[in-house]
Amino acid sequence: MPATSFLGGARQGADFCATRAALRVPMCNIHGRTKQAFAYRRRKRQCHPMSGRRSKKARRQYRQRPRHLVNAAYVMRSAEAVLNVDLGEVHLTRTNQFVVGWMRAAFEQSIVISKLTTAGLAHTAAPNRRAFWELALRLLWLADMPQAAREQAVDTMLAHGVATEVTTDKHMQDMGVKSSIDVGALRDFALDASTDREVKEQAKNLTEAVRATELNAGVIYRMWRSDSTWAHATGFLAGQYAPASEDDTISTGTPPVVDENLDLHRLVAMLVVFTVGFLLRDEGVPSDLATAPATAFAAAP
Repeated sequence: MPATSFLGGARQGADFCATRAALRVPMCNIHGRTKQAFAYRRRKRQCHPMSGRRSKKARRQYRQRPRHLVNAAYVMRSAEAVLNVDLGEVHLTRTNQFVVGWMRAAFEQSIVISKLTTAGLAHTAAPNRRAFWELALRLLWLADMPQAAREQAVDTMLAHGVATEVTTDKHMQDMGVKSSIDVGALRDFALDASTDREVKEQAKNLTEAVRATELNAGVIYRMWRSDSTWAHATGFLAGQYAPASEDDTISTGTPPVVDENLDLHRLVAMLVVFTVGFLLRDEGVPSDLATAPATAFAAAP
């Protein structure tokens, strides 16, 4: 081969190698991948940690997460979606205030429950679960009665709340503690409370409200009763945290968790948004606006 041809080919080969090196393209020889190729693959894995076998392993681990973590993540996403719904165009009535307020309170409890469950502290979320169950039961109670009776029912609940605050003020005075409760303003609050004994009892007693609801909400009520045990200073709570050991010493423990995997929580949350839509439509709220929380819940990723 002529020298010029040989030198030209050698120069072109050198340029080609330099170009590949500059682009960090792996080079292979007849024995397989060179050290440069392996270095390139290492850099690629470092830059793309979710590629290849690592990404498959990560996806497999994600799919194999415990059920309570999967549901906790969904509870968080759906609660945030509902709470982000703009209901600023809902016209003001006392019933609408109760419906929207109870719904928002329920889904804020959902967020707390999700966070505690994810952190391995589901046993401490009894007060939050108890509030969530109670809010759901109250919405069902309200939806079960005729539309014309709801305004008076919520006013009856407000009247009971006023009476409770007045009693609290009296207790504070008896204990020599200064109270910030404006009893006069509370008593001046215009209410159309029911005089019906049963309605008054249902407004202050959740058990009676559940019994008066045609829909059998016994499962939710059972959850509420169970979490009430762990949400107060009960003897059962003391026993769970300080159980007796076999050698007559105090051991350690935690209370049981009702709805451990949040399966029922997800179902009740769905029931809440559909009940809210039903109640708001009954109050004359346009259907698209009334069902916006349910739509957001269903569309949560």
